[in-house]
Amino acid sequence: MCGIAGIIGNQVTEGEARLARMSAALVHRGPDDEGVTVWPDSGRTPFTGFVHRRLSIIDLSAAGHQPMSTSDGRFSIIYNGEIYNYRELRRELQTEGASFASHTDTEVILQLYARRGVDCLRWLRGMFAFAVRDNQTGEIFIARDHLGIKPLYYFRTTGTFSFASELRALLESGLMPRRLSTAGLTSYLQSGSVASPGTMIEGVALLQAGHYLTVAPQPGGALEVKEVSYTKDWLAGSSALDGLDRPAAVEALRDALKESVRLHLVSDVPLAPFLSGGIDSSAIVALMSEVSDERPKTFSVVFAEQKFSEAPYARRVAEKFKTDHHEIQLSEQRLYEMLPAALAAIDQPTMDGINTFVVAKAVRDAGITVALSGLGGDELFAGYPTFRRALKMRSLSHVPAPLRKGVAALGARVLNRSTQQRKLWQWLEGDTSPEASCEVSRQLLSFKEIESVLAGGGHYFSAAEIDSFGETENGSDTINSVSRCELRGYMANTLLRDTDCMSMAHSLEVRVPFVDSEIVKFVLSLPGGWKLNGGRPKPLLQDALGDLLPTEITNRPKMGFTLPFENWMQSRLRGEINETFEDPHRFESIGFRPGAAREIWQRFLRSPRSVGWSRPWALYVLARWCAQHQVTL
Repeated sequence: MCGIAGIIGNQVTEGEARLARMSAALVHRGPDDEGVTVWPDSGRTPFTGFVHRRLSIIDLSAAGHQPMSTSDGRFSIIYNGEIYNYRELRRELQTEGASFASHTDTEVILQLYARRGVDCLRWLRGMFAFAVRDNQTGEIFIARDHLGIKPLYYFRTTGTFSFASELRALLESGLMPRRLSTAGLTSYLQSGSVASPGTMIEGVALLQAGHYLTVAPQPGGALEVKEVSYTKDWLAGSSALDGLDRPAAVEALRDALKESVRLHLVSDVPLAPFLSGGIDSSAIVALMSEVSDERPKTFSVVFAEQKFSEAPYARRVAEKFKTDHHEIQLSEQRLYEMLPAALAAIDQPTMDGINTFVVAKAVRDAGITVALSGLGGDELFAGYPTFRRALKMRSLSHVPAPLRKGVAALGARVLNRSTQQRKLWQWLEGDTSPEASCEVSRQLLSFKEIESVLAGGGHYFSAAEIDSFGETENGSDTINSVSRCELRGYMANTLLRDTDCMSMAHSLEVRVPFVDSEIVKFVLSLPGGWKLNGGRPKPLLQDALGDLLPTEITNRPKMGFTLPFENWMQSRLRGEINETFEDPHRFESIGFRPGAAREIWQRFLRSPRSVGWSRPWALYVLARWCAQHQVTL
């Protein structure tokens, strides 16, 4: 796991100084080694600089130094991520005559690209963002993994192109103004994170999941940039397991999950799973026990507030699988002390992520370099309320739209005091599609509310505008449609992004075995009805695990890992947050109407449940982030 950055252009001034600043901004992602290579402007090929910061995971020797080049000097690579099938690919390449100077997965990607070009992406199983330079032509090839686990941001003009693993590193290049994107701002207010491919900075884009791009020098100094999806149809069509009944599919799923976990254990450094006590994280620990004889360390965050603490469940799993279990006590005071560092670690504003910062710090402090997470289980196995909600809304599709909208209008006039009530009327006003249901479920502020708080109004982002992992032929399957919405929306734009930046702030790599391209492809090929039969949570996953998990875990109600923000924002954190909202310049400088943000905070203090803690918290994080990075409209 690492950090990468680069600059390409014919008229780049102070290029090496810019690269040095970008490298310094990525040091937390790779404290073990730094590599910078510069190819000067030759007249035929433009100035190019590659930066790599290394967190050593596989082959800890100096042979893993990057940028890495092929033996003939034709291609050079910088890479962030892990390829879990690299050993198999290495053996295949050796049968083709390839020789290797290291035992890294980096060199496997490099050799694969040298032989197969763009087609190399078909063979990679893992999480990655990498850039390869053709040292003969000066062309750059950049790719991101199927599901967007590893980030890659870029900024382009006619004659320059820059990219980096983090937005803050890109800003340090000094090649773009620190100007707030109004589209990114309204996207953030809509859902609590900026929808890909947008970002909070005008002109900066996030390379979409499952995409690659090429940067080719043109006569006269221009750069031709093309972005292409290599996963457009990867979820479409039939599965190799089509026709199997549910018991056979469950057996195949169990084997696939074990294989994914086995691959994700590849490491030359200490590795440990997060263990919240929910089904997903418990499943990772259980599957580890099936494929490894190691006694892992496990880590849980626990609270004094019992309604938020899953400690008894995590202890039960740790006891069953005999793990070396560690509990991280998090109090309101401790969060207050950690808050400045946690806010500084945020790469793009997010209403989530603080919890990951806390657990990642504890895990890294314990000497662990790689952690495993159950992230993705809810999206794939119908663990969120959005799945049942979408089914209910789909059942109303036969009700004439004018009648539904009339009921919604009446309800909004009579009962409109809480967030849930307001969302109910929006669901009824919508088109009852799974996409519309997901949009409202994940909504932070409605479009009407965004218009009311922003001085210039806003732009509403529909599901069609958000980064997509491709369409399938089975559009009538509501459960699988919701899965795709959650995968490309909340998971990609919030969970994966927060997990990456908050863990890498502590130089900790987090792996997500459920978010594996083969697992996702297989699970989405199964009928959605199999994932919500009966009253059991995640029945398909439970059946695949068999009797591995204790019944206390499989039968328990879903909690979700969240901090007691509603309580803490009214006590110890109140003064800090209040100071931000009382400063009118903080919000007016980023496009808010005078007093609009403060009013949301005051309404929360008067009636927390009717407003919800996430709204004022998201605005607080936004204001702090913009001030930290000197971003204004």
